[in-house]
Amino acid sequence: MTEHDPGRKFFPKEFSDRERAVFEAGIALGALFHSLIGLPATTETKHILEKAFEKSFSLQPFRKSVKLKLYAVKRKHGPYGYGSIGPRDISASVTVCYGAATAVAEVRYVASLGYPLMYVSRVNERRSVSSPRPYARTRGAKARRSV
Repeated sequence: MTEHDPGRKFFPKEFSDRERAVFEAGIALGALFHSLIGLPATTETKHILEKAFEKSFSLQPFRKSVKLKLYAVKRKHGPYGYGSIGPRDISASVTVCYGAATAVAEVRYVASLGYPLMYVSRVNERRSVSSPRPYARTRGAKARRSV
């Protein structure tokens, strides 16, 4: 298992753990949301999709947790009788740990905006920890616990 982040060299040197955690959370939400839009689904399949997407997107680097809630997907009548996931059907949160920082980002449809808003809901940073090896304390630590 890699003990450091080999991708860190592609980011500005002054980029903090906090900034990287927020960046990774935004990438995770965007990828999750846009992977779901238009996906054929029904109310009967939504629980399977929730679990599959949570597990799949949890595999990405620095992801601590992914939670997905799909609302009732209406089935259409007739020979083409299935529904598809739209922006109003998705509510998700992603928790990312990078070094000393943890960021939680969410997406949900906000009716007053008429828009599926993605936003950062929380960022925590352990100030006493400097992390040249952010990878070791996130996915690596999780993988060792689950063995």
